[in-house]
Amino acid sequence: MKTLVYHGPRQIRVEEQEMPKAGPNEALIKVESVGICGSELEGYLGHSSVRIAPLVMGHECCGTIVEIALQSCQKSEWSAGDKVVVNPLITCRSCDRCRRGKKHLCRKRELIGIHRSGAFAEYVAVPATNLYPVPKEMNASLASLAEPLAVCIHAVKRGLEPFEDVLIFGAGAIGLLTLQIAKIMGARRVLVVEKQEARMHHAKALGADVVMSEQLGYRANDYFSQGIDTIIDCVGITATRKQALQMINSGGKIIMIGLGHEESQVQMSRLVRQEVSIIGSYAYSDADFEQAVQLLAGGQIRMEPWTATHSLTEGPASFQSLTEGESIFSKIILNP
Repeated sequence: MKTLVYHGPRQIRVEEQEMPKAGPNEALIKVESVGICGSELEGYLGHSSVRIAPLVMGHECCGTIVEIALQSCQKSEWSAGDKVVVNPLITCRSCDRCRRGKKHLCRKRELIGIHRSGAFAEYVAVPATNLYPVPKEMNASLASLAEPLAVCIHAVKRGLEPFEDVLIFGAGAIGLLTLQIAKIMGARRVLVVEKQEARMHHAKALGADVVMSEQLGYRANDYFSQGIDTIIDCVGITATRKQALQMINSGGKIIMIGLGHEESQVQMSRLVRQEVSIIGSYAYSDADFEQAVQLLAGGQIRMEPWTATHSLTEGPASFQSLTEGESIFSKIILNP
């Protein structure tokens, strides 16, 4: 089968590999669509310590079940031919975090496409418990947005109150999905700050009330008479973290999704004196993932005009265009 293999910084190649086999309680999936995640772009650039070459990445996946390998005493709710999306987060289900309902913070968590071979391939083997059904007629590329959409649902739930104004840093895939979720979940007005012109247009097309360039971002308070109580940082670099802290209202919330920089210096005295809450948001709960699938199947999330679909063999060029800022799209989805 064809695979897209990461071999080190800026080295990713299409290669032939043997088809994987489904282990006990696993399903073999024929991949129809798999999205390129921003974290994988960081891995491609050599900025990810957890992605060790050689590696088949890919964790935003929709496909069709080819085989289910369950133990003899078990019955499956699944059948060959079922269309599914894959939750790539594998948890132990027994540690104290899992038992407290925080499986996404499992002490032994693993991720498909990092700790085991991922979906940048024609076939991938995954735990059967990580499958979610989608309608057979559903666009596979749209369905593959379930995982990043779940990330955004989790983040918005972490801090946004209904009828609040919200500022979002970044109009990449996570920023644009966060924008759509914020509107669905009752945000009054949404301001998006983005430096790339094409992405600014995408944000406006998806319903952002105000879109500003990075340079004008400090004027955001001009548009909100009561200031900004909630900021969601989908970029996660030092500049956006500092800017968020300077712009947020006293007592406001900054929700951090972006992981652009490992470390940043921020003005901690302002955080303390103005009682600002900085909230980290990572991954999603099972409920978040289920809600993401329902929203996508219900046609409530738009993938135009900000996504493009390429073949798996175009993967190396897709990674290059995204990291070099050459692509006008915020997300590229590969169809093996």
